[in-house]
Amino acid sequence: MDTLKRNLIIGTVIVILIAAPCPAVQTEDSDYTLFNPLVDVIGLIQKHYVTEAEPSELVTGAINGMLHELDPYSEYIPARDLEEFHKQTSGSYEGIGIGIDVVDGYISVISPFEDSPAYKAGVRAGDIILEVNGESTQGWSATHAVKELTGPAGTTVTINVMHNDGTEEIIPIIRGQIHVPTVRGWRRDPDQGSWDYMLDPDAGIGYLRISQFTQDTIKQLDESMEAMLEQDLQALILDLRSNPGGLMPAALNMVDRFIDHGVILSTRGAHTQEVFKHAQLEGTYPHFHLVILIDQGSASASEIVAGSLQDHGRAVIVGHRSWGKGSVQLLIKLPDSGDAVKLTTDYYYLPKGRCVHRLPGADEWGVDPDVEEDINPENFSSLRSLIEELTIQPLTTAIDHNNLVPGEEPSGEGVDQILTAEESALKLLELDNQLNQAYKQCKGLIRARPTLSALTETLLNQDEIQE
Repeated sequence: MDTLKRNLIIGTVIVILIAAPCPAVQTEDSDYTLFNPLVDVIGLIQKHYVTEAEPSELVTGAINGMLHELDPYSEYIPARDLEEFHKQTSGSYEGIGIGIDVVDGYISVISPFEDSPAYKAGVRAGDIILEVNGESTQGWSATHAVKELTGPAGTTVTINVMHNDGTEEIIPIIRGQIHVPTVRGWRRDPDQGSWDYMLDPDAGIGYLRISQFTQDTIKQLDESMEAMLEQDLQALILDLRSNPGGLMPAALNMVDRFIDHGVILSTRGAHTQEVFKHAQLEGTYPHFHLVILIDQGSASASEIVAGSLQDHGRAVIVGHRSWGKGSVQLLIKLPDSGDAVKLTTDYYYLPKGRCVHRLPGADEWGVDPDVEEDINPENFSSLRSLIEELTIQPLTTAIDHNNLVPGEEPSGEGVDQILTAEESALKLLELDNQLNQAYKQCKGLIRARPTLSALTETLLNQDEIQE
């Protein structure tokens, strides 16, 4: 390779590697001998490879290989793909509606969004996407997967998935407009179509499902909490199952609503200063009992909420150990090309010091439940159908909340007109072991230690009796 051509390739590599605002790359000498093997390989490819190869494409491939060697989340993003990258954190787009991660070189489904095309087609949390439109996904980045899976509403994408039981299934999915859901109750009100948040109004037990963290999540959380507090909320079930994460500021604000002081989380890395996020007194909700549901589909921001509140002793965690994605990526744009590098810079740490991220060879990651409970796989199909009936399709009959205890038969005046809905509500707790366990935890907490509002009311009643 002549000297001019060699220096040109070296210059191209060095410019790309040090263009971002970061510490200068250390070289062994002025000739950049550190990069000699890379330049030699590019030269050999150009001289001997069976077809012609563009040097710029080879450099891009080398950079991607270097970043993928670090972790699945660091990647080189050409300017033409930046729009696709931003779709991953968008609240509305056209596609199939799934949260994804990269596991062992393949695209893994953290969870499908409820009422999305993927959900309706039968995609499940934990599925490994082996192929998209007949093309293997091995080695794909999350950004590339988003590019291939999203597309105009009405178009079809076909995926080949491997389920948790090892079976493979080819699933054609018609893309649609995806509006990422945020906060919902346990059913839709049959009269108004709005969410019903009180699972058991007589006991004061509420239920909130957070499907993902977006810009609107905290606003909707505040509105739903206001409605429940007006109904004398005593205990809340916060359902974070199959929540793939989203915007971290929303998760921090959610934790801040439930505690009035202390560390929410910290971040640190080899080249960054440790940063702590603290809770504030302002905006904290009144005290009530809190039980949080998590599963293996709970990731990132949802793990921060569950883990932080667990460390503060503010919540009882029920379910299954969470996914284990707790890393911070910084998007660094390269000034000349318009390309960008997404680079992992920090890990998230819970208040007691546990790293959320699943590191290679680690025995601890994510959040462990205080009470471990799994759903019987035989119930999945029936439970999915019942949830759709209760939440996606508004009910036509009222549900009696008075005795939400599995196994009891409804009784009393007017049973005939509420029987079907009552049976559906009882069936929800019977099919969903985790929700039933969370409900029992709430009942136990209320019996063992009434909330501050209940204690205040008791003291006032005692004063009235004494007078």
